[in-house]
Amino acid sequence: THHNPLNVGFPNGTVKGDVLISVDDVIGGEVNVGEGWKMLMECLAAGRAVCLPATANASSKVAMFGIWNYARHRRQFNIPLIKMEGVQNKLVDIAFHTWLIQCSVKLTNKLLDSGERPAVISAIMKEQTTERARVVLNHAMDIHAGSAICVGENNFLEKFYRSAPVGITVEGSNILTKHLIIFGQGLNKSHPHIFDVYSTILNDDQQAFKKEFNKLFFHSLKHIVLLPNMRGYQDSINRQTKYFANLANFVALLGGSIKKNQYISGDMAQLMSNLYLAHSVIWCDEQENTSSILTEYCLRRLTNENQEIINRIVENYPGMLRYMLKPMVFQYSSEKYDLRRDIIDEIETNPAILQSINENIYCESGILAELEKLNKLDKKSREYKSLYQKIIQVSEFKNPSFFR
Repeated sequence: THHNPLNVGFPNGTVKGDVLISVDDVIGGEVNVGEGWKMLMECLAAGRAVCLPATANASSKVAMFGIWNYARHRRQFNIPLIKMEGVQNKLVDIAFHTWLIQCSVKLTNKLLDSGERPAVISAIMKEQTTERARVVLNHAMDIHAGSAICVGENNFLEKFYRSAPVGITVEGSNILTKHLIIFGQGLNKSHPHIFDVYSTILNDDQQAFKKEFNKLFFHSLKHIVLLPNMRGYQDSINRQTKYFANLANFVALLGGSIKKNQYISGDMAQLMSNLYLAHSVIWCDEQENTSSILTEYCLRRLTNENQEIINRIVENYPGMLRYMLKPMVFQYSSEKYDLRRDIIDEIETNPAILQSINENIYCESGILAELEKLNKLDKKSREYKSLYQKIIQVSEFKNPSFFR
């Protein structure tokens, strides 16, 4: 017997029964018998950053590429869907999340290819990409409407939509990953002083403890002094990265209670994740320079989300120490509708964006190829009208036994 997650062909879980494996088939040979779980966990640390983010990247890229072309041509009330602001609202969200997923996958793969084994970033990638891909798919399903909920050859979303909750759940549920792993584990692994302080406590070395704790104290003090005057930092993302470093010091003072104070732990994880995604967008823009307008929009939106999170963490930090964090609390401006209109115009007039999204998508045949073909045909031609009618048809299920 074995598990069958939603019938999507994801071979997750154990095989149960009378299974005989020869010693020659054990990875590492006889000396490594019994080390399988350790091997699995080590593979998972790197693999979590590859497999599920790749799946999320594929599903979001297909969803965006397909639904954007569909919205260009599908007409309701004598206008294309892409001209309707209600649809545009979802298209912009689709573009935002898809771009974050794609950029972060590229940067993370670069890190892995260079030999890094980033366990915390792996957790960030797993949780963030699968969650954001689910948002992309939900929005695309709404726009595709009847064609999205009926199984058939015109439905390019169904298999991804059905598999989305599998990615959310396997290799550590996203609830656990966000609220316990990303920040809780990341604080110990990534902080320049926390682990050293922890080690002195384990070794009961008071002299070393004072030395390491002083480093932690002055690290916090330095950031508190610098907070009122941020002119030395290039942009808001760099400033918020400093904010995060300072907040991490204060949250660390909560000690073991972080595990049960999962509101703060979850918010710190989201802040940490957003910062990584933002830096991946900046890195991709430097490497590829696809669209400065889309890059700026993504960074603006992430910084607004981050500021909301920072404000909430400070307001909910227990005790009087939160007043030391007040300089980090700012009001942020709400997003203007024109920014979303600008993103629609940018994607429509800058072909490099959809070309980037289309990268590594199979479009040589099937519905995606037909949607792309519509872009090249004269809308008044017979071929366009015929293909358009084929594409907008909701798939029908033929079941002769239904009427018996």
